[in-house]
Amino acid sequence: MSDWHLQLKKVIALMVLVFFTLGGSLPLFPRHVNASINYSEQPAFVPLALKKLELTASPSVVTASEDAHVMLSLRDVTSASTPTAIEQGSLVTVMVGSFTTTATVGKKGMASVTLPAEVITGSRLVAVVIVPGYQKAAFTLLVQSATLKSGLTSNAEQNSVTVELQIGNPVCKVNGKNVRLGVSPYIKEGRTMVPIRFFAEVLNYRVQYDFSDPHMKRIMIYTPEQNKKDAPFMTMFIDQSAVLIGGVLVEMETAPELVTGTTMVPLRFVAQTLGYTVQWKPNVIIVRSNP
Repeated sequence: MSDWHLQLKKVIALMVLVFFTLGGSLPLFPRHVNASINYSEQPAFVPLALKKLELTASPSVVTASEDAHVMLSLRDVTSASTPTAIEQGSLVTVMVGSFTTTATVGKKGMASVTLPAEVITGSRLVAVVIVPGYQKAAFTLLVQSATLKSGLTSNAEQNSVTVELQIGNPVCKVNGKNVRLGVSPYIKEGRTMVPIRFFAEVLNYRVQYDFSDPHMKRIMIYTPEQNKKDAPFMTMFIDQSAVLIGGVLVEMETAPELVTGTTMVPLRFVAQTLGYTVQWKPNVIIVRSNP
């Protein structure tokens, strides 16, 4: 046997010895090893942000214990500068308490729903609206009794209110009379902001504050019909867009904020939720109580 054969046998014997000495954990022959992937470095899944939904309901006043046919106007206000109608064919879910109904969006973002007589109770009805891909929204309907419908005049009709405001002007007109606000209305993220006291002093609502928790500063609004023992009709939180309406959590377009000690809130959202209509005309914003 030649010398190189003997050398080869010695090398193989040495490799076998090393292999078994190490418990057979190493391959006799090198293999191609793919680079391992560090999954912790892969981008985490981030859910798509929900778009912002704005809605109005008509009529704004319904009759107790009667079916209510409500027309909804739905707009995408994710971009405040270019609001658009919700896409035709979108599914809309409306919930009032335990009652749920659905509708399909038609042309120009319009959808029609019928609320049965058994849910039309109390003085105000709060409905939650869900459109896939959008934040939850809510609308409020004032509920009148059947006797008022028959021809009697309600206190709301006797005390109807029309308010005119201007951006940057601390003086507003209430039924033609000048009333000074603590802070002038201004625009934030495309939304008109007004002092919360506007709703208390001008629109006859009761407002309470609880700033005992610096991380959860609450503003509570009570309707004229509520007494001190009732739960707030609406609860907002400073610097948070979440709001409780009749015990239902929804999202506002713009969070309330403190400006020189004054609580400022988005006018349209709060006014419409409380049952008022809001109109924009050149250089003036008009807030009206619903008939």
